[in-house]
Amino acid sequence: MDYQDQLTLLADILKNQQQSGFGTTDEFSQIHRLAKDLQGQENLNENMQQTLANITDYCANGNCAENGQQINQWIQSINEITVPFPHE
Repeated sequence: MDYQDQLTLLADILKNQQQSGFGTTDEFSQIHRLAKDLQGQENLNENMQQTLANITDYCANGNCAENGQQINQWIQSINEITVPFPHE
């Protein structure tokens, strides 16, 4: 799985958690692994590196309801990277 696929999967899991208002232990573990793996990508900018660090911290507290706005911002940041051209 390349980093674009990892970013897409990460965004999908975050969207599901945001919509449902909760996440399973397995989801948080998967998010944490994805974020850590992605942090090792040298082609990601500093803002995305910080976003991934915030997502890793989020996995530690595991509270979707309290982080709803942040989750939305993270998803937007991920989408900006995974969509190279605006949709027409």
